[in-house]
Amino acid sequence: MQNAVLGDVPRVRVGRFERVGRLLMRVLDILPRAPALGPVQYRPALVAFVGAVAAVGAVVAALTVRAPSDWATLGVGFAVAFGEAAYAIRPLPAMQTLWTPTVFVQLGLSLILGPAGAVAGAVGETLGFGVRTRNGWFRSVFNAANIMLSNLAAWWVFVQIAGPAHRNTVVDLLAGLCAGACHFAINHGMLITVVRLANPQVPITTALRSEFSAFPYSLGYGLAAFAFVVMHRQAGVAGFIALLMPVFLLHGFLINFARRVHAFDEQRAAYQKEREELLQKAVEASETERRRIARDLHDGVVQNLAGSAFALAAKAAELKSNGEQADAEILELMEHSAQETRAAMKDLRTLIIELAPPTLRREGLHAALVEILSTLKRKGTNTTLDLPPNLRLREDRAALIFRVAQEILRNVAAHAQARNVTVELKRDGGMAVLRIVDDGKGFTPRQVQRRRAQGHLGTAAIAELAEEADGSLEIDTEPGKGTRVTLRVPVE
Repeated sequence: MQNAVLGDVPRVRVGRFERVGRLLMRVLDILPRAPALGPVQYRPALVAFVGAVAAVGAVVAALTVRAPSDWATLGVGFAVAFGEAAYAIRPLPAMQTLWTPTVFVQLGLSLILGPAGAVAGAVGETLGFGVRTRNGWFRSVFNAANIMLSNLAAWWVFVQIAGPAHRNTVVDLLAGLCAGACHFAINHGMLITVVRLANPQVPITTALRSEFSAFPYSLGYGLAAFAFVVMHRQAGVAGFIALLMPVFLLHGFLINFARRVHAFDEQRAAYQKEREELLQKAVEASETERRRIARDLHDGVVQNLAGSAFALAAKAAELKSNGEQADAEILELMEHSAQETRAAMKDLRTLIIELAPPTLRREGLHAALVEILSTLKRKGTNTTLDLPPNLRLREDRAALIFRVAQEILRNVAAHAQARNVTVELKRDGGMAVLRIVDDGKGFTPRQVQRRRAQGHLGTAAIAELAEEADGSLEIDTEPGKGTRVTLRVPVE
């Protein structure tokens, strides 16, 4: 019985720890998790530099840190640095950097409590960013050493300028400004060095421009950090907390705003995914309906016309061969009707192929485009087709590209009077790019509007299809200079 009771105790404790852990994760998940950073490429120069920074940080901390005079302020500062870093804000969804006002807290702790505050703030921020970004031990070691050394340097500069008495407000303000500038110089200087060592291809001007955008903020934090000294001298930890309240309120507002932006992005992504699925289903339904219409025409109307043409031709031949008396006009009409019926059958078969080209379904996009271009070749137009052999497209994307090429090449054959036509399909990132160029007579926007007014809506229809597929259709033309048509659609 005793063993059973004792055996239950660890399970109860583990259960409590699990509940506390789940609660902590729910609290930390107020903001969407930042994507995990990629693996570190341990270049020898990078490892040596980070190791040197960490060693210098450890030595300086061991030589300078003493027990703090105000443990309450130290604990509050540590907690605030951790919380601000754990809830760092991404200014824009597309940006990789995170924003947090921890420099303000770091400078305040350092100027009030000296090396102990500098170390506490650095450790708190490093742990917070570790939770937020899951950046691994190597980055965490560098971040902790970098922040700590920056804090210690800012504290040393402030003490050297302001002195221990803090009797001159102007001098103290200047000391805070210099402390902020010193903090920025060391912190961002080491960041630029690490970026260059990790990725030598990054231009130094790009790295400097990126980091120097934060310089005005560091100066402002340095000036404001002087207020920490004044408030802490007057009211202790209460003054420290009171000065942080505007920062808490602003950060809380930004957290709420970031959550709403994230929810909106998720809703927009879901809507976009649903729209793409509906578009794909619509294209598939359209292709299915085209095939059904083509099949019905082939099995019904075309067969009936074939029978009628055969019957008319056979009857006319029979009347002639039997020598029966028949009106010459009637015989001519029967023969002409048979010819017209056969011509209608040919047109219908062409329409059936255009509605549902069997070549596209059986042999793929390349063969289907070759078949279209063969029509232009028969009319004396030189054609060139350039398609990559390994380009893979979804069925609906291939159908869309074929429909656009079919409509444009039909217009070239009917109106352009071109001698040369080039069709090129390539992949550009995540986009499939179809480009059709001819050296025909071109046209003006007014001619396009006139044709649309006459009911010719082919180009407008394929432009709408491209937009519905999150693509674009561009037509570049001038009278006498030919036409260039460019279709861009996502591959996936």
